[in-house]
Amino acid sequence: MPKKTFESAEEARAILITQVKDNQPSLLEQIELGCSIYKPTAVITDNVDKEHGRIEQRTYEIFESLPMLNKWQDEWPFLRKIIRATRLREEICIDEKPSITTSDYVFNGKLGPEKYAKCIREHWFIENKLHHLKDATCREDFTVKRVNPCIFSICIDFALNIMRINKEENIRKALYCNSMNFIRCFESYQESLALSEKALYTLYLS
Repeated sequence: MPKKTFESAEEARAILITQVKDNQPSLLEQIELGCSIYKPTAVITDNVDKEHGRIEQRTYEIFESLPMLNKWQDEWPFLRKIIRATRLREEICIDEKPSITTSDYVFNGKLGPEKYAKCIREHWFIENKLHHLKDATCREDFTVKRVNPCIFSICIDFALNIMRINKEENIRKALYCNSMNFIRCFESYQESLALSEKALYTLYLS
């Protein structure tokens, strides 16, 4: 969670949301302590989700950053809201106790409570559909790229976009098939290129 990102967002007057993780241990510890001391200004609870063989419910607690982060004002002046998201999940077909996970997020802007919850949901969507896929399936974090790591990440994005354009339902299976038949990669690329050109031509005509 680089500070320059918040500075750039402030200059661009953009709203920035990010999760506080273990790479900022002092900030995370202070937020966890503050959430246990101060009362939230608003609480939003989602409807119960019963899809994918599990029961899940999310609760969002909105906190003011001050006085919780008083001593961090010089270091993190643009953190204005703290959002604590708690997920209660229970697997329907598995005899296990319900699990509770808590995540803390920081905002640089001020929105309505419902919009904060919406931003967290969209953040999770990106995390599940892109970041988790790149980490778990493409194993992006399993090797250290010391020179131009962004190029490697962009190549993964290109590959995923090609497979999505070709409507591959199982990305892991598609990667395996491509590794066993290299010609399939070029065929997939040609198909996606043709679909992209068709879409651009349709857009031009409209």
